[in-house]
Amino acid sequence: MADNLGQSSNPKRARIMPAEEEDRKEDLTLIESVMADEFTEAVKLIDVYVGRIADLRHISKLISALGGCLPIPARLQHLKRVGRDGQIILAEATELVKLLECEGFMEHDSRVGEGLGKYFKSKKLDEELVESLYTDLTVRKVAKDAPRLRWQYEEANGHWPCKFHPNKYVENLFKNTVFSETERKFHQQIMSAALFLAQNHEGKPFGICVNPKLKRIAAIGVGKSEKHPIMHCPMVLIDNVAVSQEGGVWHRSFQHDLEVEKDYILGGIEPDYIRLLTGKFTDIRFGAEPIKSAAEVKLDELPTHDDNLAKYGPYLCTGYDVYLTHEPCIMCAMALTHSRVRRVFFHRKTSRGALGSITKVHCVTGLNHHYEAFQIL
Repeated sequence: MADNLGQSSNPKRARIMPAEEEDRKEDLTLIESVMADEFTEAVKLIDVYVGRIADLRHISKLISALGGCLPIPARLQHLKRVGRDGQIILAEATELVKLLECEGFMEHDSRVGEGLGKYFKSKKLDEELVESLYTDLTVRKVAKDAPRLRWQYEEANGHWPCKFHPNKYVENLFKNTVFSETERKFHQQIMSAALFLAQNHEGKPFGICVNPKLKRIAAIGVGKSEKHPIMHCPMVLIDNVAVSQEGGVWHRSFQHDLEVEKDYILGGIEPDYIRLLTGKFTDIRFGAEPIKSAAEVKLDELPTHDDNLAKYGPYLCTGYDVYLTHEPCIMCAMALTHSRVRRVFFHRKTSRGALGSITKVHCVTGLNHHYEAFQIL
């Protein structure tokens, strides 16, 4: 999770389980979200200069006057300008010093208050209104960034009053309560199926791709890096998804002697995997939707709130959920990004894992697609 978790009063800690303990664990009881560091790290603080308001009846007039010469920058808009005990934020400490030096109102050995008084006079502000601001000047620490979660808000608000707009979904992600009991059981079942396949194949990494709308397995992949260095489990899984969509680079459609349900494709799933899973998990369903032709996609008849999977049918991993026995590396995490996967669930952390162990690829802001990541323990 975050690098500075130890600094937070309410951190979300990574749960790393020794390999031998994981092997003994059969019940998957926790689904923990892997969130960006800004949701899990301690509140960062910066210094600001604050002045004392001599007469609280003049707050509105004072805020208006300061807005013309010392506006609050956009990066600090989450802070309320007027705090407790009649104090008011004037400017970020370093920025105020730079401003006064640049305007020629402050030498290196002079005081900030003196320079600020000269600056106010140059702006022709009412002396009686602003005098107490520079004569009773102090430095306060305030939250550098807007709080994302309630616990961050409470911590930030303890330093200086700030604005906060709660997001219920993000709060539930942080608390690991985003899934209903039915959803949680389904995710645990699919991960159990992936681990079961791994146990029956010498512990090789396995991955399962699921259409969450249909609750059907669209493809299954196993790591084959002994055949080629880039044939990691997620790469093979993505290729098998492509097979189910009449594509694929490494594989052709698997031939099945199994009974195929009408309108579903089993080409991305090896027959032996289906036999193994149906012998243990009687309610798991298999089969990918066939791709839709342009004539079949009637956008005018579809509700605007439906996602692209519902609108256009299967395309790469758009709208799909991926379940992996092992945390993917950077290469595989980026491949999942380019495949436009919806969510990634993994079980075991790895030394080169890119969903929390060494980095969080799914949280990189510059990417044009992001997916949610969860560890199932």
